[in-house]
Order: sequence, then C-alpha cells, then structure tokens
Amino acid sequence: MILKTGESQTNLAPSQMTIEDLLTEARQYLSESDLERIRCAYELAKEAHKGVVRKSGEPYIQHPLEVALLLAGMRIDAEGIMAALLHDVVEDTDASLEELREQFGSQVASIVDGVTKFDALAGKPGNTSPQLGKEPIPVEPPPTLSVVDKRRQRSETVRKMLLAMAEDPRVVVLKLADRVHNMRTLAAMTPAQQQNKTRETSEIYAPLARRLGMMQVQAELEDLVLCYQDPERYAWLKREVEEEVQRREPFITEVCRILNGEMKRAGIHAEIQAWRKHLASINRKLGYGQPTAGDLGRIHDLVSFRILVDTDNECYLALGHIHALWRPKDGRIKDFIATPKLNGYQSLHTTVFCFDNRLAEIQIRTHDMQRTAEYGIASYWYLKDRMVSEEPSPNSWKLSYKEMVAWIEQLRQWQRELPQSADEFVEAVKGDIFQEQIFVFTPKGEVKDLPRGSTPLDMAYRIHTDIGDHCAGARIITNMDDTGRLVTRLVPLDYELKGGEIVDIMVNRTVHPTRDWLSFARTAAARNKIRRYLKTYEREINLQLGKERLDLALKTDGSVGLNEHVEELLVKAREEDKSGDLRKYASYEDIYIAIGREDLHVEEVMKHLMPLVRQIGMLVQSENAEQKSENDNEGMGVVKLAQCCCPLPGDEIVGMLSPNEGMFVHRRDCLRVSRQRENARAVIDLNWLQIEPETYLSPVTIVAHDRSGLLRDVAAVVADAGVNMTTVTSTTNPSVHKAVITATLEVAATEGVLDQIERILRRLRQVKNVVSVERAINTR
Repeated sequence: MILKTGESQTNLAPSQMTIEDLLTEARQYLSESDLERIRCAYELAKEAHKGVVRKSGEPYIQHPLEVALLLAGMRIDAEGIMAALLHDVVEDTDASLEELREQFGSQVASIVDGVTKFDALAGKPGNTSPQLGKEPIPVEPPPTLSVVDKRRQRSETVRKMLLAMAEDPRVVVLKLADRVHNMRTLAAMTPAQQQNKTRETSEIYAPLARRLGMMQVQAELEDLVLCYQDPERYAWLKREVEEEVQRREPFITEVCRILNGEMKRAGIHAEIQAWRKHLASINRKLGYGQPTAGDLGRIHDLVSFRILVDTDNECYLALGHIHALWRPKDGRIKDFIATPKLNGYQSLHTTVFCFDNRLAEIQIRTHDMQRTAEYGIASYWYLKDRMVSEEPSPNSWKLSYKEMVAWIEQLRQWQRELPQSADEFVEAVKGDIFQEQIFVFTPKGEVKDLPRGSTPLDMAYRIHTDIGDHCAGARIITNMDDTGRLVTRLVPLDYELKGGEIVDIMVNRTVHPTRDWLSFARTAAARNKIRRYLKTYEREINLQLGKERLDLALKTDGSVGLNEHVEELLVKAREEDKSGDLRKYASYEDIYIAIGREDLHVEEVMKHLMPLVRQIGMLVQSENAEQKSENDNEGMGVVKLAQCCCPLPGDEIVGMLSPNEGMFVHRRDCLRVSRQRENARAVIDLNWLQIEPETYLSPVTIVAHDRSGLLRDVAAVVADAGVNMTTVTSTTNPSVHKAVITATLEVAATEGVLDQIERILRRLRQVKNVVSVERAINTR
C-alpha cells in the first residue's frame, strides 16, 4: 500500500463537521470528564462566534472545530483541544483571558494568549462579533493597518508565539494546526492575501514544523505553499508522480512481499509500508528548470519502504536480515536511533541493491518512533501518558523532549541578551534555528548544535560572550597518531566547521572583535554580540581617527594654531550648512566619528570649514603672536622633544637651539642634526636626566596586505592599550594589494616607556594581514 504523505486539502465547500465528530476522536484516549470540559469550551466558542461566517462560506465555529480535530488526531491532551476551540475568542470577540482563566484554568488561558495575534495598534481592534450571551451589535470596523504596521504585527506575533512556546510547547502545536487549516481554505482569499500567507508559511511555519519533528504538518504546509506559489508546476508534479508510482507498482509490490516474508522467517513482528515522498520534497530534488518525466524516473527514493517493529532490538535485527538479503550501498547506512536528530527523529536508514540491481531506500523504526516522526513534539503528551505504566526504551520520548527544550532555551537567551526589534528576532530565528544544523563537540565532550556553515567564531560565542570576544582561532582534534597522542590542526576564524568535529577554541586576550568578523560570523547571536562590542568600542576609535584625519587635513592646507577652535568651527559649519552634508549629524563629535568611519569624506568637511578658517585668520594669528611673546620671555628654559625623530629613553640624544622657541631634543643620528654639524654652537650634548617630558611620541610604520577595516583594526589595538595616535596616514598600492600605515603614538612619560611601545608593536604584528611593524625614525 502506498502511504501518501502531505496531501493538500484545498477546500471551498462548507464543512459538515460537528462537535460529536471531535468527541468521537477524543474519546479514543481521553476520559469522560475531559470530554465534558471540551464540550463546555465548544459551547462558549459557538456562542462567541455566533452569526459570523468565514470567507470560505462556512460558519466560523467550523474553523476552531477543524483545528481541534487536528490536535485530537495528534493525541494532544484536553487542555490543548480546549484551547484550540477557544483560540480565536479573545482576538475576535469581547471575551477576555480572565474569563477563560476562570472557567477553564490557567493552562488553557495561557495557550490561547500565546497564539493571539499581536495588536499593532496597541488597542484591541473593533469586531463584528457579539459579546458572550448577547445579540450581535454593530460596531466600528477596525482601523486599516499600514504596510509597516502589518509587517510589525506579523513579526511581533511570531515572536510572541515563540516565546510563549518556550513556556508551553502546546502553543506552537496549536498555531501550526491553525495554519494548516488556514492553508487548506486559502482559495477563499484574495491573490495578495494568498501570497502573503504562503510566504509566511514557507519562511516560518513549515521550517518550524520541521525543526519540531512534525513531518506530517511540514509536508502538508510545503505542498500547499507549492500549490499556490507555482500552481502549474504543482499540477504537473501531481500528475506525473501518480503516473510514475503506477509504473513502479510491480517493483513496489514485490519488494514489500520479499520484506514481509523475510521478517516472518526471522520471527520479527513487523508492518511493511511503501511510502511516497511529498510533492514539495520531490520538487526540491528536481531543482530549478523545467523537469521531465524522465527526471522523475531517476529519483530512486521517490517511493521508500518502511518497516515498523515493536522494539529497538528488533530494529537492528531487521537491519541485519535486510543486509543479508540485499547488498547495502556504501555510505548510505545511518543510525538515528543511537544518535537521534535534533528534532527527536529516530530511525535506521539503509539503501540496498534489490533484484535487478535496483536501489531501494528502507527505513526501520518502532511504532512509537513512527508517531514521533509524524508528529514530533506533539507526540510528547501521548507517549508520556502511555509510558507511565510501561518500561521506557533506552531512547524514549524523554530524549526527544530534552532535545526540544535545548533550543527552546536558546529563544529565551536571545530575548534576555540581545534586545532587538521583532523583525531582527524573527530573522535570527529563521537563520539560526530553522536552518539545517550540524553537531560539533568541545574537548570535554559537550555537544553544540550550530547552523550549517558556522565557524569557530560562532561556536565561541555559543559557549560564552567573553570567549567569542577574544577568539583567535581553533584547533580541530582529529584522531590519534601511532603513539596514541591526539592529532590537532589549527584553523582560522573563518573556517567552516564540519559535523562531528571536536573543536578546541583558542583564546587570546589581545584579540577583539573587528568589523570584518561580521563577514564570516554565521549565527545571528554572534553577529549581534560583535555589533554590540563594536558599538561600545568603535565610537572612541572612530572619534580619535576622525580628529586625526581632520587635523592632518588642516595642517596640509597650511592652517595651524587652530586646535582649540576646530570644534567651534565645526558647530558653526554645521549650522550654516545648506547642502545637508553636515547638518544630518547631531554634534561635532558625530562629525568626527563619521570621518573616522569613512561615512563622511574629510574633503567635504574641509569645503565647509575653510571659509570659516579664513574669516578668523587674523584672530588666530593674533593669539599665536601672544603665545610667541610668552615663549620669548621664557627664553631657553623651554625644552621640547623634536617631532622629526621622536627620541625615546635609551636613545642617544643632543639638543638644538632654536631662536625664540627654546631647546629641541633630537636623536644623535637624526637627519636634521647631521645638517647642523657645521654649526657647533647649535648642537649641545644632553642626557635623559636633564629631560622631564609629560609624553613621548613614537612614529611606527605598518606594512600589511590591504583589506577592508585594516586601519580601524590598527586603531583599535592602539586604543585598547590606552595610547593616543596624534597622526595617522595610510597609502595603498592596488597593483600588489599592499598598504603602508604610518602612525604616531603618544605614550605617557612613565617608567618602562620602551616596554609599553614594544608591547603595542607586538599586538600590532598580530593584526590580521599585517606583515611588519617597526619604529619609523628620521635618520640618515
């Protein structure tokens, strides 16, 4: 027999289902007292929705009845079914959660609250439904939501549901059942509404069903999405797949006969099934482009075979008999019983060469594993109650539920640690939780699940934020050599992790996040934490870089003595700016930061500043004259470190007299000193005991392979060391992709100046792509 999974059920005809149909299904596993509570919930819902008709033409009460029946088919408990009957009452009528809580208990009220749509207008919209126990009364229609409000409402609703699911998984099971029935009746909606619903189902609800292990729900949702997004391809697939299955019927019947006979000979009580992939899954296998019937013929697992047995041991016994019967295909034997998938799925898979050397895929599992495969987390309540009086197998429902809780906890962690908009939250969920996962291990054997394509950086941040902030790479532990020692290999931050690898994260306290980390961080959690770090620390770095770039531009233009006037001039330039280049920044600091971040070109700022500089030129010259007079009065008592060679303690030094400016201290091998050797009176021998500066300047030259963010990373290292950069310039040679950065470090005059500088140089040499870092000295 062919079991068709995920059959689409588009339906425009009014449903004839009644409460008795629901009670008949629920009576198979619930008590009479539970059935009575379900009937009470139905009566309240029926009264609340009285007189309301859905777009499909059926009375509104049919929708909650259909949803409740879906849950009853999954064997959800009485509270879940009651919540299904009441799930639209609070959203669409004047009934309140408090009323539901008083009549049906806190669990039912909480589930209903979790699936109630977020109100984008922060006030309950009007409705045309009656109050409980009253006749319908005309009310104002709800205000029309803007496109932005609608998008926000959808995202907030999904976030609300996911966070409520973290408290009670029945919330999401009910929401998925609600979406299944909505998709079955989607034909009654407008084309625009259909597209919105199918897109949301494709991006959120179908992947959510897959992650929760609810494969039957996932299959139907995906087929319905395909039906509305590409109706022609869907119709072609449906027709061609039916024909292909008919062509294979003799082969299918014979394989089932042989398997059934083999299981009987082995003494294994087994049920043999032939199972067809759902249409959306087949469509993915065909890929893009227009497929042909021949393409379908080449999909060997279009129809697979399933053997259902009673125990785990019989699964392995059946596998052995199949491999004795037919040769297995290399690499196609998978044990998901010993190692279940993250969503709790358990089964043995093998692909064998049957008669006529034709390939067949065979799955072997217990009946309980089959229920879990179909309904995932929704099977928890059924299996929990049934196994109270039975001895659970080693890999029972408990393991599956534990795996579910692990990623549900991640939702809570995101909500606590990463404040973000609803859109960002939903995008994070879609990218990190709904995508295909891999498992990697720490050296201590702890398992970490990550989206496929994750890097050591993602794993580091999954372990702890501080480890991520200082992640320098990873060691991949492979196997043991001939001596019994573990063999490791070093991998960079952007290495793509493989499932099953043992990963030892390397931590270096001098390493910190840089903007280029965002290009290879795969998970939303890692990217958010990197952005948070950059937001905290990059502001000061960009502020400093912006000041230095503008100061250099002013000096290059010949404008000197303006240090204490620049901020005042920036404020004035911003106020007088008519082009909008500067006015969009709130303060002069924001202008500096924009220059440092390269969002604003320094040339644009100079265009606005120079007219103002020329206006105050006389004032600056006057102030400089006053300062010059003060220096004249001090005479030669002024001793300064020369900026041409920037001497440091330990260097051999001399003094050079400058008329009216005092004594300048140079390195003995400074190029400028060598030019004054003929004037013996101008050069004086000095030692460091005679010098007491407050700060020292040390130019450094950095050669690196050019890349985006290089200058920012260099500035970050210097800033982390608590040192200022008084100037910085960068030149690049595109033909060889080389960059040369020259920066002047300002170091406080404390003990160990040279040690301070050497530590900074060592850290700079560790920056990605840096080739060399040396002190830049103006000598012959």
